[in-house]
Amino acid sequence: MKQILFPALASAFFLTACGNAKVKDAHKNEDGTTTTTTYDMNNLKKMQEGTDEMTKKTEELKKLKPLSLDQLKALLPETLNGIKRTNYNANSAAGYAVVEGDYKKDDTTDLKVMIYDCAGEAGAGMYTLTYWSAMNVQQESEKEYTKTVDFKGGKAVENYKKDQKESSLMYFANDRLLVSLNGRNMEPSALKEAAQNLDLKL
Repeated sequence: MKQILFPALASAFFLTACGNAKVKDAHKNEDGTTTTTTYDMNNLKKMQEGTDEMTKKTEELKKLKPLSLDQLKALLPETLNGIKRTNYNANSAAGYAVVEGDYKKDDTTDLKVMIYDCAGEAGAGMYTLTYWSAMNVQQESEKEYTKTVDFKGGKAVENYKKDQKESSLMYFANDRLLVSLNGRNMEPSALKEAAQNLDLKL
């Protein structure tokens, strides 16, 4: 459903030179709804200016010693937002460590928390491709939106499917952890509250 329209992005850079700070592109979906993609050129400029900072951070992450799966698992609370953890899984098959915990309230409401360790070569690459590439473009339709928001002193990517009341939130924490929360039958505010309650100190 989400589409990055490269021709629109190319024209966005052209329009920025003419003084426009934001560029919007409307796309008609097969179900008749319209998805509007907004390219915030001010943020893209900041991202370009911050390329050196990103490169520096990536190099720092590469030098870090990866956490063990037990260390990552210890970051998952037994209870989150009053919901007890029902399952967890940890693996490092992709070259970086990741742990996920399931918190099921009932048959219609549940929460999944995933924590990635971005240390080492593989983890640093995942940080760059997953976190940085998601910044600065926001999309909105009658049924769904994706946008970058301020969160815990940094930036987070928030997605909300309005009909299903499904929310997701992704942010970078503790200078090495990429955190992703996905909630079913949850408003974005509830997901942010859950994220605020995560203790990610190592």
